[in-house]
Amino acid sequence: MKPIFHLSFDGCHCTSAARSKTRRETSNLLKGIFPMTNDECQMTNGKWSLLVGLFFASLVLASCSSGDSSNGLRVYPKSLGAADEASAIQSLRTIATAQQELKATRGAYGNFDALTQAGLLDARFAGSTPNLKGYRFNLNVTDSDFSVNADPQTTEAQPTTGVRHFYLDSADNSIHVNPTQAASKNDPVL
Repeated sequence: MKPIFHLSFDGCHCTSAARSKTRRETSNLLKGIFPMTNDECQMTNGKWSLLVGLFFASLVLASCSSGDSSNGLRVYPKSLGAADEASAIQSLRTIATAQQELKATRGAYGNFDALTQAGLLDARFAGSTPNLKGYRFNLNVTDSDFSVNADPQTTEAQPTTGVRHFYLDSADNSIHVNPTQAASKNDPVL
């Protein structure tokens, strides 16, 4: 089978190899991509640059996911871990806002079930220690104060997660971080 369309990458032109009705149909189809006349086509600088750019972009993407590169397949789980950490931080802020609203309306802070029943948190937060996006949330609450920890927790459904531990309480409403163990109010602020 003869090739329908052949590109020579000398930077100047490309030539058509087929000499039949198929060539004319292919030629009409490719006219929108490469301006052609009869058996030769002149490739404009802009389209040549686009082709070269796409080639190099595909090389970069292939090297990022290649098992032979220095980081290889570890790049993807690391980016997922960073996304999970960002989600945990946002969840802590959401919990703090929900606690403030519950305190303002009922005069006391509440546990996760009280916050979900009041409609201040969605059903993902139901239970005593919900697990969201690779982080387990533990809430300690009294009528007058609360503290919440977000600790990385891998499960079968969530095999990758972030690595840092987070803490937030009602006293200063700041997120504290610890890279190796459960965070507390004595750890640095994020």
